Amino acid sequence: MITSDLSKFSSPASPLPVHELKVLQEYIHQQNLQIIGNVNPNRRKVIMLSQFFKSHKTQTVKVVRKSIDGTKEWLAKTDAVGRDFVILTNLFTKYWIPFHAIESAEQPFEQVNLPHQQHQQVVYDSELKQKLLLRFGKTVAQKEFLKQQFFDQTLAGHVKLLLKNRVTIETNSVRQKGILVSVSSQGIEWTHNGSTSSALWKDVQSIEKQRFL
Repeated sequence: MITSDLSKFSSPASPLPVHELKVLQEYIHQQNLQIIGNVNPNRRKVIMLSQFFKSHKTQTVKVVRKSIDGTKEWLAKTDAVGRDFVILTNLFTKYWIPFHAIESAEQPFEQVNLPHQQHQQVVYDSELKQKLLLRFGKTVAQKEFLKQQFFDQTLAGHVKLLLKNRVTIETNSVRQKGILVSVSSQGIEWTHNGSTSSALWKDVQSIEKQRFL
């Protein structure tokens, strides 16, 4: 007898009810983060920022970051979180901010935020579910939004999507508008008024792009 593998589903991940499993997984995750932070103090800031932004997806946050003028404070919504950066958005602008440039991040008291619930506003796609269960790697590799969902991309990897776009780049010493022309694991290059500038990732404070241009 010939059967289609698309009709098969994997077994449940746990015998526990879904809500109990979620609580247990969150507890284990928090304990793992604590252990990693204790073992590697140099990674503590990255771990804490990553956890904070992931728990405040789509919510308004207040971020204080380094700037050539001292420090800059932003109120914006968390759009996506990578391995070493966060993407924030407001009505007109999208910001890519590396964790090393962030002085502090918090949820502002004056902002009313609904708790982040991943089950809200989800379109159920049975075909996508089958593909993820049976051909996970191939399916995720074909969709950019799935890469962001399942993998923590680095800033260098994600910013490649902005090549040939007009952006505003701020480093430790300059703030310029230009066209992004090169992205590598070491840094970025952009053209500005006919000349080419570059910066190492450790010196980049933010990258901005207008949302409606």
